[in-house]
Amino acid sequence: MKVSNKADYALHAMLYIASINGKRLCTIDGIAEAENIPREYLAKILKELTQKGFLHSVKGIHGGYRLARPRNEITFLDILEAIEGPLALAFCNMPEAERQGSHKKGQCAATPFFDELKKKVVKELSGLSLGKIDYDKYYPSSTKGNSKAKA
Repeated sequence: MKVSNKADYALHAMLYIASINGKRLCTIDGIAEAENIPREYLAKILKELTQKGFLHSVKGIHGGYRLARPRNEITFLDILEAIEGPLALAFCNMPEAERQGSHKKGQCAATPFFDELKKKVVKELSGLSLGKIDYDKYYPSSTKGNSKAKA
């Protein structure tokens, strides 16, 4: 399974915003610099995450982004599927509309293996919420006085 740059950037942006945990709004420039994400691309990703209900944006000179829901209600699977669509681990495991040619689900000998693997990956990703991250370890300057207990 390869996560696209867009999904990777979305996940890292959400982690950064979650590390702030509502103490202040996060600016595009701040997120881009902290996570080394191209600013223009990040702006598009944040707009998409806002439209899909993950972020709340505030416009203006003192504007920025914050989580639209508590950290423990947003899973890695939610974020990845919001950006990439439904998880598919192999070509024969993709939704019908995305498959090309005669390769159809059920005609591939690998389908049962990938179906089982997908169940395991979905279980792991859906069990990992933004509230389960040790922000003090990965974002120490963002979390002063902002422990995991506030998730």
